[in-house]
Amino acid sequence: MKLDLAAFRSLNTQRAIGGFKTYDNQPLSYWTTALAGEVGELCNMIKKMQRVQLGGIDGGSSYTAKDITKEMLQEEIGGIAIYLDLLASLLGISLEEAIIKTFNDKSEKYGFQQFITEDAK
Repeated sequence: MKLDLAAFRSLNTQRAIGGFKTYDNQPLSYWTTALAGEVGELCNMIKKMQRVQLGGIDGGSSYTAKDITKEMLQEEIGGIAIYLDLLASLLGISLEEAIIKTFNDKSEKYGFQQFITEDAK
């Protein structure tokens, strides 16, 4: 299955408005905090996994590194994308355009050969 970011944006905002009852009735800081929370949860999981890989202890919270699954990491990454899209929507920014422009600008700046073109979409 391929993800159409424009169709996702529509579903994502509809669900936020109709299901969660939270969208443009919250300040932008609500969405930046939600995004930071998801990123923080992912970072904490990675930290626990790497601490164990480096021979450290595996404990100190409600779950341990050995409890972390690919599905858990996937859920956090998905949550990041969902919140990022909602934030971009509220700012009037196309996530697709932001990704393409930033990726291509960085490739040009650093002399890389990889660019997102119409063929690559």
